[in-house]
Amino acid sequence: MSRGYKDPLYRDVADLVNTTTGRRAVSASRLQKLVMEAKYVRKTQGTMGLMNYAQRLPYQFLSTNEIEMLRTSPRYREFSYRVIDLFVREGVISQFEAMMLRRAV
Repeated sequence: MSRGYKDPLYRDVADLVNTTTGRRAVSASRLQKLVMEAKYVRKTQGTMGLMNYAQRLPYQFLSTNEIEMLRTSPRYREFSYRVIDLFVREGVISQFEAMMLRRAV
């Protein structure tokens, strides 16, 4: 079961986003809710549904400018890997899927 906002990984991901954007764009508890939503999407809509969800996700709490800031940040790979780790640990994706995603980042 998820520990959410008390979990250092959730806080680390939130801190990376917030530091890069220069504002409190997301909280650890909000990330926990997003992970739970992702699990539900995966269960009900499969892998393609999850991919569509993941592509739309950043636009829920970041502007287009902030998304570009994250993508061009020197810490983008670290951020991506942490999100992937979070999804694996929470059972959203498998280790194999994580390996494929890491190669794509």
